[in-house]
Amino acid sequence: MTLNKLSRTLLLSGLLMPAFSHAALLGLTPSEPTVDFGGSGIIDYNASTGVVLLSGTPATLFQSTPFLFGEVLGTGLDDERIITLQFTVDSAGHLMSSGVEPDLVIQGSIDTNFDGVVDYDGVLLAAEVIQFGFENGAGTAGDLFDLRLGNVSGSLAPLYLGNDLAIRVDSEVSAEFLNPFSGSFGNSFTAQAAGVVGAIDPISVAACQLVISASCSVDGKPDKSKCRIKSTKSPKHWEHEDYSYNGEARRRSTYGMHGNAIPVWSRKYASTDVRFTYVITNTGSTPVSNLVVTDSFDTPVMGVPSSLAPGQSATLLRTEALNEGLDVNVTVMGEYQTSTCGDTDVVTIKDKIRDKQRRDDDDFKGKGQ
Repeated sequence: MTLNKLSRTLLLSGLLMPAFSHAALLGLTPSEPTVDFGGSGIIDYNASTGVVLLSGTPATLFQSTPFLFGEVLGTGLDDERIITLQFTVDSAGHLMSSGVEPDLVIQGSIDTNFDGVVDYDGVLLAAEVIQFGFENGAGTAGDLFDLRLGNVSGSLAPLYLGNDLAIRVDSEVSAEFLNPFSGSFGNSFTAQAAGVVGAIDPISVAACQLVISASCSVDGKPDKSKCRIKSTKSPKHWEHEDYSYNGEARRRSTYGMHGNAIPVWSRKYASTDVRFTYVITNTGSTPVSNLVVTDSFDTPVMGVPSSLAPGQSATLLRTEALNEGLDVNVTVMGEYQTSTCGDTDVVTIKDKIRDKQRRDDDDFKGKGQ
């Protein structure tokens, strides 16, 4: 999914707060290169469908450095030059998914060096709306609308590489239209529209941050990063397991029965119950969703929340009957818009079968610790 689609989805779900409130502009200023359209344009809103439709005639393309100028003329195919913009809002003016892509289409032809040869022709710009702002004019003042658009394409798209598009629309008071925007999207309106399309820096997407802390406890003792158990014979074993997260193939080793029946002979060997505690914390400034927690066991970790708000934590518990020592690797993964974040921790389970030997890779000095 693209950033723009994700941004729109999060705007609708409330995870990403809109950059506008009621009767507030986004404050976007289109920068060069610009395409302007004159006051013959119309902005129309249908309250029953929620569709906002803007149409007009693009006039000129302009850029000062390097200098670029050209009148927008009709296309070579059908001699058409037009700008159309269509998107959907709710009764409060909040942007909704239109189901029609692209939302913006500018068609025409441009000869930038006046040599009689068309340099740009057909669909000049196409894009999708990802933010919408508005301001109701007081008294005789005109209304203002501004929009941010992404997924930019068309023959002029290379001029906007690395940027979003911004559109500023001025809707002046006119005797021609008797029902202009009154500050409410509960009522239909139609008004004249003029404006400019230009470049703007893309939305900065903050990266999510997660931390996981894992510990163990035996016989009700305080949680530690390492625990001791008695070692007996175990039917459980390690196997590789393939899985995916966010469309990416991954592999891990898991410890357990892997769907096999527990053999009768294992009943003769005592096991030790070990309680594992996993604490996951959102340490970033963005919400994190699509949370997944995995560990070294072949059964899933239960109780994983679907999302965490900034600063929020969740504690997960599981108890496993163990007959031998092992390292339990615990991983958390999550998403915010286009960023994926995660963290890992390790809990070590050691056995008390004997004293530490020179070749042992642990810091236990005796079997009583």
